[in-house]
Amino acid sequence: MSRQVVTRFAPSPTGMLHIGGVRTALFCWLFARRHGGRFILRIEDTDLSRSTDDNIRIIEEGMAWCGLTWDEGPVVGDPSQWKGPHGPYRQMQRMDLYRTKIQELLDKGLAYRCRCSREALDERRKAVEAAGKVFQYNRGLDAGKGCAEAGHDASQPAAIRFRMPKGGDIVVPDLIKGETHFPADSLDDWIIARTGEGPGEIGVPTYNFCVVVDDTHMEVTHVIRGDDHLNNTPKQIPLFEALGYELPAFAHVPMILGADGAKLSKRHGATSITEYQAMGLLPSAVRLALARLSWTPKIDGKAVESAEEELLTDEQMIQLFDLADCQKSAARFDMDKLQWLNQKLIQRASWQELEPHLRPFVPGMWDQKPEAWRAQAIQSTQKGKSLTDMAEALRFAFERPAAFDEKAVEKFMTPAIKPALGEVCALTDYGHDALEAGINAILARHGLKTKDLAQALRVALCGKPVSPGIFDTLMLVGRDEVVARLERWL
Repeated sequence: MSRQVVTRFAPSPTGMLHIGGVRTALFCWLFARRHGGRFILRIEDTDLSRSTDDNIRIIEEGMAWCGLTWDEGPVVGDPSQWKGPHGPYRQMQRMDLYRTKIQELLDKGLAYRCRCSREALDERRKAVEAAGKVFQYNRGLDAGKGCAEAGHDASQPAAIRFRMPKGGDIVVPDLIKGETHFPADSLDDWIIARTGEGPGEIGVPTYNFCVVVDDTHMEVTHVIRGDDHLNNTPKQIPLFEALGYELPAFAHVPMILGADGAKLSKRHGATSITEYQAMGLLPSAVRLALARLSWTPKIDGKAVESAEEELLTDEQMIQLFDLADCQKSAARFDMDKLQWLNQKLIQRASWQELEPHLRPFVPGMWDQKPEAWRAQAIQSTQKGKSLTDMAEALRFAFERPAAFDEKAVEKFMTPAIKPALGEVCALTDYGHDALEAGINAILARHGLKTKDLAQALRVALCGKPVSPGIFDTLMLVGRDEVVARLERWL
């Protein structure tokens, strides 16, 4: 490629960061990394009625949690700061540039002022629809009824419309879908800036205008976005040409459906990235699960098939990612598959890799524990399906049980076991080998099976007959606390 590859993820901060958006961002990130390029995060906040600072923060923090680090874009939590040479990266902070470009189009006659009132537009729309047609401004039954040839000056407030070409097709080349043809006559003269507050004032530009200006000024070479934006592209291509801009390559990624084939919604489970974070999923598992939606990686020309091959690292995904291997049809999201991947990646990870992700789910006293204790705690609970499972499995290590499983108490806390529990209190060396030798000696003296004593200890220490291995459990509770918890049963 002659130019450095530059991709961008440009969400609108009108709600939560949806996993469909994260999948699009991931594809942009993978493609840029694959080609040694740059990845930009840009906030498209021109929808003033719905864009909020909280939603911008959610996007920034969600992207950061996912590990989709951007080379250019906003600084998390500080709207006045950004990194990269093309900032600011929030559209509402780029108004001067947009208005300059709109004025250029007006001066060239490629855009015009529209004074049509909402009421007039509604009347014309009703008349067109009554005739069984779709309303198009300055097209079809509306041709000649608007402001296209009126030559309005700047003496009154007006919206700005872009003159779309007439006749022929607008062709959208797409690296995933192939060519799509849109008849030019099916697209009306669309608004590129809303009505300003005063005479001559250019109001807030619209999304489809800003995105073209930004993609060009930020040197974006590949526009990878959801296929819900495909219908925007034939509007944007003539605008690129009118402004004298080089077209980027387009790739429209298919939407994500639920496992039942319906549009992904709350009934299929979590849909925002913050919910997955709260569920105790690893960012790496989310990245891998989302990457596999609409993309089939190939190793040596063959699609990955085995479970082992599916557990790709970020480095492998970057090396293998190719838009040519993305499918055209919608992908189905499988929550069970995500949880399976999460469990497998937890099991594969080192304790050092897991610790920063586990830390939000455990008490603050975690950081006061010695490194060896923290390593043991993580390693003893790595069979859990999620970080929340691991944290719950470690609850006993931080707090005494508030209640006890009555059936387990009846079954395991028998009079015969109490002398053995008393001897456990006498153990002083809590190294693993010493604990094992001490417990085995107690079992032999009392003629007990390992299970009998281990389950009684679990009930006394954890309130239920479930915990990590009994030696891990004793070591994580610590001798002084073990003695304190056993005393109530002696």
